[in-house]
Amino acid sequence: MKTFVKRLSCDVPMMSVHALDFILSHVPTASDIQCAEHPAFTKLKNDLRPSMQVFGDVAIVPVQGTLAYNPDPWEMLYDGVEDSRNVLAMLQQAAANPQVKGVLIRMDTPGGMLLGGPEMADAVDNLRAMEKPVVTHVGGMGASLGYLIASRSDEIVANRSAIVGSIGVISSVTDYSDYLAKLGIKFEYFTNDEATFKGAGAVGSKLTDDQRANIKASVNSAFQLFKTSVNERRPQVSADTMRGQTFRGSEAKKVGLVDRIGDENFALSVLRSHMKK
Repeated sequence: MKTFVKRLSCDVPMMSVHALDFILSHVPTASDIQCAEHPAFTKLKNDLRPSMQVFGDVAIVPVQGTLAYNPDPWEMLYDGVEDSRNVLAMLQQAAANPQVKGVLIRMDTPGGMLLGGPEMADAVDNLRAMEKPVVTHVGGMGASLGYLIASRSDEIVANRSAIVGSIGVISSVTDYSDYLAKLGIKFEYFTNDEATFKGAGAVGSKLTDDQRANIKASVNSAFQLFKTSVNERRPQVSADTMRGQTFRGSEAKKVGLVDRIGDENFALSVLRSHMKK
């Protein structure tokens, strides 16, 4: 149903100026016809892409909004979604720029999709391995996937009112079968005999016990990845702190989730102290 509503609002009735201009003025070529995504959408996504700022020898990388892997431009425009590939690209740019000697991550994110998350965390590790210190400043939220990224920093500085934590993994499947049955709509799916888990959560279907167990196992596996990543850098963070709850800045410092309390200017001074070392 969500996909259906999205298509009603995005595919035909509402059209961006870029898309309309492209359709009216552009002569299609063979390369255009092969595009998986409309070129106007690609341009819009590029226009919405955040940029790394470099001040002297310090790069500031914004990690803001809900993180998703390859979101559509409407999600980026109206839902505050950021493409995790853009964040990864900025971290890689900082690594490749010889002028950059240290990185400040400007964070305000509730988290997002695990897909692409470990790669962003690896990019932070790579910066530190290159002796380019990384400090994360959590101005608003540094939760869930955001905290996974932040945990790889040399230090985390948070505002007193910031929201930090939410270490955990959640997955959901919407069951529309009863609703569709009332509308007289019935879906039938056919898979090969061995495909016990194929199509789990498909529209109009109910989950089997085996499928539920498989999804649960996948969630637990993702959480172990999350937990291990945090404890590698922050062994002081206890299991009781990783039960999906969040903490305000000062509370987060008490339980070891952040190192210091302060604003972004203070976080920059902390970064400078690491760069001098």
